Amino acid sequence: MVDISLKILSNEMKISIKELIKTLSEISISKTENDCISITEKKNLLKYLESKKKPFLNTFILQRKTRSTLNVFTPGGKNKSVQIEIRKKRMYLKNNKSELEPLLKNKNLLQNKEKNNLKSLKNTISKAKESQKNIDILEESKANINFKNLNKLTKSNVFNKNEKNKSLKKNINFNNHSFYSKKTIKNNTENQKLYKEEKKDYHLTTFIHNRNTEDNRDREIEKNKRNFHRNIKNYRQKKNNKQNNQIKSKKDEVRISKNRKNVKQKNKSILLQQVFKKPESVINRDVVINGAITVCDLANKMAIKSSEVIKNMMNMGIIGTINHVLDQDTAQLIAEEMGHKVILRRENELEELIMKDRDTGNNISLTRAPVVTIMGHVDHGKTSLLDYIRSTKVASSEAGGITQNIGAYHVTTDFGSVTFLDTPGHSAFTGMRSRGVKITDIVVLVVAADDGVKPQTIEAIQHAKEANVPIIVAINKIDKVDSNIDQIKNDLTKYNILSEEWGGENIFVLISAKTGKGIDNLLNAILLQSEILELKAISTGMAEGVVIESFLDKGRGPIATVLVQKGNLKKGDIILCGFEYGRIKVLRNENGKTLKHAGPSMPVEVLGLSKVPFSGEKVTVVRDEKKAKEVASYRKNKSREIKLANQNRSSLENMFKNIKKNDFSELKIIIKSDVQGSLEAISSALFKLSTNEVKVNIIGSGIGGITETDASLALASNAIILGFNVRADASAKKIIDLENLDLRYYSVIYDLLNEVKAAMTGLLSPQYKQNIIGLAEVRNIFKSPKFGLIAGCMVTEGIIKRNNPIRILRNNVVVYEGELESLRRFKEDINEIRNGMECGIGIKNYHDLNIGDVIEVFEVKEIKRIL
Repeated sequence: MVDISLKILSNEMKISIKELIKTLSEISISKTENDCISITEKKNLLKYLESKKKPFLNTFILQRKTRSTLNVFTPGGKNKSVQIEIRKKRMYLKNNKSELEPLLKNKNLLQNKEKNNLKSLKNTISKAKESQKNIDILEESKANINFKNLNKLTKSNVFNKNEKNKSLKKNINFNNHSFYSKKTIKNNTENQKLYKEEKKDYHLTTFIHNRNTEDNRDREIEKNKRNFHRNIKNYRQKKNNKQNNQIKSKKDEVRISKNRKNVKQKNKSILLQQVFKKPESVINRDVVINGAITVCDLANKMAIKSSEVIKNMMNMGIIGTINHVLDQDTAQLIAEEMGHKVILRRENELEELIMKDRDTGNNISLTRAPVVTIMGHVDHGKTSLLDYIRSTKVASSEAGGITQNIGAYHVTTDFGSVTFLDTPGHSAFTGMRSRGVKITDIVVLVVAADDGVKPQTIEAIQHAKEANVPIIVAINKIDKVDSNIDQIKNDLTKYNILSEEWGGENIFVLISAKTGKGIDNLLNAILLQSEILELKAISTGMAEGVVIESFLDKGRGPIATVLVQKGNLKKGDIILCGFEYGRIKVLRNENGKTLKHAGPSMPVEVLGLSKVPFSGEKVTVVRDEKKAKEVASYRKNKSREIKLANQNRSSLENMFKNIKKNDFSELKIIIKSDVQGSLEAISSALFKLSTNEVKVNIIGSGIGGITETDASLALASNAIILGFNVRADASAKKIIDLENLDLRYYSVIYDLLNEVKAAMTGLLSPQYKQNIIGLAEVRNIFKSPKFGLIAGCMVTEGIIKRNNPIRILRNNVVVYEGELESLRRFKEDINEIRNGMECGIGIKNYHDLNIGDVIEVFEVKEIKRIL
């Protein structure tokens, strides 16, 4: 045979070339990696290896390697794959007594070294002797059994142990006995008892028993893996066939050894399951619908996607987007169509609950002071009358001498207590007067003796009759010479106001606010009327009232003038007022005196609200501030929804308005006022000024001084800033002066309205008027090489001017409208020609003149328009 190289030999032997060179050196053969080996050298190497392998002839080694993949579910929902490789190696030995003797000697040496521990091991040794007897019996019975299942395995002998070795943790030493397959022993009826005894004693289990149990466990793990992969395959097939609803989630277990080195320890099981379980059937939910709701919110309540809701809406014939607002009934139909149970809640349920949870007191009604509203035309002496009663000089301090907000005063007289409401008489304050009548008990109608019945007097009568309030007529200014009382009485009869003298029900009192004449009679009449009405109210418990006026104070914040109607309003109470809420910090009367509480018919100033409330809002004391905030927020959102719904309501009229939008002229205004009532009156009066051609657009309004925000808004929108009894701060003034904005201050509503009218007049489109200044009759027609046709005319009326527009009339019908190109008399160009004179007229771009046509000359004048 041919010599081969060491590299080829190392590959055949499956060892590295370095180990092969090292082995050859041990038998005195020196080689390098590139050398070759002869046949004799190979034989010597084989003999050496066989001699070295002798101690291992009775050894049988098995190696097993298993690979698997473990899918771990992370909290994020993603699967993490972990590759696992389990390597197992078993060595089976054929034990001989000759080979065991040196091992036993070594063990005896170890036992001699542990003499100090022998005393503690005596008990275990005695137990081992007893078990040894049982083992001998077992060995005799097993000798007669033939084992067919252990052809590959050799018989194993067990060491005979006389004493306990603590370091090895073995209590018993065994002599030459072996264990075989459990199935064979179970099938043998003769050895059933011995098998049970063997099974009871755990310490009798040998390495063969351990190997069998491990094999069984491995088979179970592999079986579970196969089932796991089979389930995954089935799941994927069902998913591809779109049968996701029929998939049932299963719990798959994968057992992993906690410590591979110590096989005897119990293996821990790790339960792997999906984070999300798809429901097997549709879940029906209880959907609570409070009122109007968007598609997105409805989908969230049903725990489904918005697209599913929109799809169902389209099937029902409703087209909408994710932000489409659905009313309560429509939302109920959609939710029930999708199989859910709907629970409807009333929109004002929270408000009803908070109103029920109130302490109304002992429900004992006591007599209260009457609330009297003084009404009448402007400058008829309403405030002067109240001044005399209060002994103050309020009227002299008012701008322009007229009242521009409601004044509430509680007056204590010798005849009793009376609460007066002084309303403005100007036509712009209709809403304010109407609000005053609704909260009043008696109306005092003031009529000037020298002026008689006026429009606001009639309006006051209408408000009082609408509210079903008794009217006391006070005829003022009777000290004037030109007073005519009978004429006033006669005029009031047209409106069903009859004096008691004339058989009516109304009390007429003649007074003079200047001299004080008849004031006592008026107070007596008021108190007499209040006794007839039997005015009573509950004076205990949580209070209720009405906002008469409200404004923003720079130092104190929002302030509301509240008229208490029943209950006891105290400092520290939580009040709910329209869109606003708050805790009362300070109570003051009309004189600025601090109060601790206020009873029925008492007007007080309240500090502590979140913002300035609207005049006329109802004030209610509640228990819980948090609930009051929720109710106020709900009212605000509801008002906004209604406003948006009204804006989005489309009609044919709105479509035409949008088409003609460019034809409008718009006056943009920003209004700032001192009190809410004045702001409301000015806004309504300005809106009434709007016409078809000029529209008033109030882009901003508020209570308090003019701020930098207002100035910036006016700059951005090119608006006029109007301040009513307020002024601009330093930062606002800086922007106004720098940008040259239009800022105007007013203290009287007359002046404000007149100037706004003037500004609107400037925005009106001009109006033109045509005046005929002359007529000329065509007598003859000539041709000119320069001008074409020339009409020889006779001026029959007025003056013909060269630069004015003309019309050509034929049989009194206009056939052309244009302008003159030339005007001549005796071949001379002239600018005008008078009545009774002949002339030649050339018309620009017109050549169809006939004899007998009339040329009409006219001029256009611009007429200034007034609102």
